[in-house]
Amino acid sequence: MMTSIRRATLSLVLALALTGALWAAGEGRIIVTITDDGGAPVEGAKVVLTRAGTGYKLEKASDKKGQAMLLVLDATQEYQIHIEKGGYGPFDGPAKPKVGDTLRLSYTLPKVAAPAAADAPKELSGADQAIVAYNEAVTALRGGNVAGALPSLEKAASLNPQLPEAQMALADVYLDLKRYGDALAAADRLLVLKPGDAQGLRARYDALKGAGDNEKAREALDALFAADPKNPETAVRYFNEGAERARSGSLEEASKFFERTVEIAPTDPKFAKAHYVLGLSYAKDDTKKEAAKQHLQAFLQMAPNDPDAGTAKEMLAYLK
Repeated sequence: MMTSIRRATLSLVLALALTGALWAAGEGRIIVTITDDGGAPVEGAKVVLTRAGTGYKLEKASDKKGQAMLLVLDATQEYQIHIEKGGYGPFDGPAKPKVGDTLRLSYTLPKVAAPAAADAPKELSGADQAIVAYNEAVTALRGGNVAGALPSLEKAASLNPQLPEAQMALADVYLDLKRYGDALAAADRLLVLKPGDAQGLRARYDALKGAGDNEKAREALDALFAADPKNPETAVRYFNEGAERARSGSLEEASKFFERTVEIAPTDPKFAKAHYVLGLSYAKDDTKKEAAKQHLQAFLQMAPNDPDAGTAKEMLAYLK
């Protein structure tokens, strides 16, 4: 029995992999965040999702955070999204949900002043032009045209450097294009505008990680945890860091990241392997045997049919 246990301890990293979240087949979610041109959330905006050629219609209102969540039962289709509220300019554009995932969209609605009857048309201000450019970029992104969205986002950020949505979108697009230095700069500009913003901190970590600056990426990840300690997306990044170190044989260092993973999401089955690794790692320390048993039991509850379930059971029998 101890031979198999030692073998599991040495080779446990081979089976580390993230599993998909539990979703109904074909289902997806869209979370819409709506702000005004000053960056304040727009509450009570009507968000309508439709699909061309069908009678499908899903309507929600944004909450006090300016957010609305749309549950889409068939995320394989492309939809149209319409947003409106009195006193603001409306938005219309495509939306393509992700199967088994959450699509996060951000829109800025410009405030509309009541027109004076005799007033001549006025040229848009730089801030309003920035919003127009930003919304053009959002439409391009919803259509999958990442490269096409970039010039509009850069224009929006240039016209109004104080528009945080443009900086966030720029960081995401630069990350998608693997322009990690530019992504880091955009994330840092966002964090000047919105210190401690979780999205900005995530983008900053991802940019540093992509650029291979692991030391600063670790610092950025800890800053993200401090700002957003219960977000599963934060747990994913800690889990990936742990898996990376486990694959290289640094189990003690990997355990530090897995500990943070299960601290954030202790019952999420996506991270069952973190419990497994911690159980095997703690089993080598007499002072941590109780903790080892708890993690192994958690692993078996979350993933009873995992290929490593047998080894976990053997280890539990040994620890009794």
